[in-house]
Amino acid sequence: MISPRRAVVISVALSGVLQGTLSGQEAATADRGPEMVNYALEMVYAESGYGSYSVDEQNTQVLSIPVSIWIRNLEPGRSFGLRLRLTGVIGFTDFDTIDDFDLESVRLGALIPGIEVMVPLSETSMLRPYLDAGIGVNDAGVEDLWAFGIGLRTEFIFPWKEWELGLEPRAQASITRSSDGIADEEIASITAKMDARYPLWFMIGGKTPDAGLYFEPGFYPEGLEFTTITGQEDSIDRQYEIGVTLGFRQPAPKIWFVRIPRLSVGYRFGDGLTGLRIRIGGDRATRLPEYSPDSRG
Repeated sequence: MISPRRAVVISVALSGVLQGTLSGQEAATADRGPEMVNYALEMVYAESGYGSYSVDEQNTQVLSIPVSIWIRNLEPGRSFGLRLRLTGVIGFTDFDTIDDFDLESVRLGALIPGIEVMVPLSETSMLRPYLDAGIGVNDAGVEDLWAFGIGLRTEFIFPWKEWELGLEPRAQASITRSSDGIADEEIASITAKMDARYPLWFMIGGKTPDAGLYFEPGFYPEGLEFTTITGQEDSIDRQYEIGVTLGFRQPAPKIWFVRIPRLSVGYRFGDGLTGLRIRIGGDRATRLPEYSPDSRG
């Protein structure tokens, strides 16, 4: 039988051990933050424009600003076109809703140059392989952040009455690396965007605008990996996006020296990740023959 004095000593000892364990868990939770961010996804999520997504209790917003410069124009009779890419990325992941975290947010910036080749297969189809490599900075202590991307975008269009039907399968991979290993991420994805665009009844600058709907299912063979606030790994395998798009059937008219970009607004969902994407630009390079509203029967 345990004496009262010995019971008090044991209780005090267990209390000290338990308090130390809980303090260690709180410290580990408070320190968590930088490793919860999927840096590879943040580098490519917006593509061109603005995107936001939520996983578990973290919210991420991304702004992507792409610039492209033709160094070999895609003209009739040429077997390929070539252009340089330069993408600026600004990302912000918010942890304000997690009370145990000392770190309230992670801010990310990146500059990613690259190159894209355009290879026409026919008058209504094209291959667009690309390669990117750049450097990123952040305010969370992640050291020497590098970003790499490689992908093959394809596009096929099908005229049907006055409609333009599009299919854009794409395979791509995004890789990030850092010297401390916190930002070491790889994601591979396979998507197939399908859309239907209808010409509007008026013209702007001699060009016909169109409006349409799109649906884009996506599959991640290795899964999108996220660390939850409890330290567990969460994998996301499938995503879907539905949205609307507005642009021009032919190359858009220019404002000064810049063509009016296509605008698309979509909502993503599936497997625990939800989000919004607003794309500005990034339209297909393949075009149907010239079209005028006056040509309607």
